[in-house]
Amino acid sequence: MDFPRCKTVKKSLPIFLEGGSEGVLFIHGFTGSPHDFEYMAKEVNRAGFTVSVPRLPGHGTCGEDFLISTAKDWLRRAFDAYYDLSAICERVHVVGLSMGGVIALILASQMSPPKLVTLAAATHVFDKKIALTPLLKFFSKKMPRENTEKYDDPDIEYLRKEYWSYNWPKQAAELYKLMKLARKSVAKITSDTLVVAARNDNMVPMKAAEFIYNNIRSEKRKLLVFERSGHVLSNDVEKEDVTKAVINWLKGE
Repeated sequence: MDFPRCKTVKKSLPIFLEGGSEGVLFIHGFTGSPHDFEYMAKEVNRAGFTVSVPRLPGHGTCGEDFLISTAKDWLRRAFDAYYDLSAICERVHVVGLSMGGVIALILASQMSPPKLVTLAAATHVFDKKIALTPLLKFFSKKMPRENTEKYDDPDIEYLRKEYWSYNWPKQAAELYKLMKLARKSVAKITSDTLVVAARNDNMVPMKAAEFIYNNIRSEKRKLLVFERSGHVLSNDVEKEDVTKAVINWLKGE
């Protein structure tokens, strides 16, 4: 396999913050990176937890690198990060955003972490074409998008140009594999689970959160909806309140 010449954007570097004996693994989403959890990770660490935010393969580097990454790569990295954090922490909780929420569901169904938090977990999406991506990927690997928002931060602007300025049928087909696996996995989950959704999410419908909440086996579970937030709950207008809710759940309050 040939690898492209590129480098990781500084904003996308993995985050590790040492804290107490309980750890929290954060898993970012599709075309996202650890920067999506920068605020929340620091606050959770400040609350006494050891924090790990790995960078999933193909993310935060360049589009060519993204195209050679797979669902198996993303899942493997998340499990490896969980194993590593478990080596230094007595208990490890898991928080996942969007595709990271999907991965968190799969991980929780097998590892049974004490606490699980899903943020806009993409078990379902508004775009029905996701079901066609296993076929569409043979016709196009990526397609330009128009009028994507520009950013002042040079690292974030780079990510926009490399990732968010395109649709990725080939990689969306990999995401779809994880979505289907997560749907099958939810009935095995027994972790105390906080399911968080955003009313203004334009990517993941409310039925995704309802599906998770209604199908997990957890005795302790809660569905929380933030009325003003968009898809990236950890980094949107209500990020402070979202973070407080996450910390309270992790602490059992």
